[in-house]
Amino acid sequence: MSNENPSITKLENDIVTTRDRLAQTIDELSVRAAPKNVVARQKESLKASVDSAVRTESGELRMDRVAMAAAAVGAVIVLKMVSTSRKHKKWERQRAKRSW
Repeated sequence: MSNENPSITKLENDIVTTRDRLAQTIDELSVRAAPKNVVARQKESLKASVDSAVRTESGELRMDRVAMAAAAVGAVIVLKMVSTSRKHKKWERQRAKRSW
């Protein structure tokens, strides 16, 4: 009977220890999964990838890549403006056909 008590006590201690460890793990996961923290991690990752893409190892700008990115942004803006203008002209033509 004295042999059973230490093992029961040990099991109870193991259960308490496991429960505490599980509670700590759940707390850590809830902090990691919080939307605010996920967004912050994503922003840091994006900043790091952009920085590594446009800067050399010494920290200088890679002007060829910066110029390509600026050209791409400019092209998207021009295409959007042309598309908007075409839609507006089409709408005006349709409105003119309907007016008597």
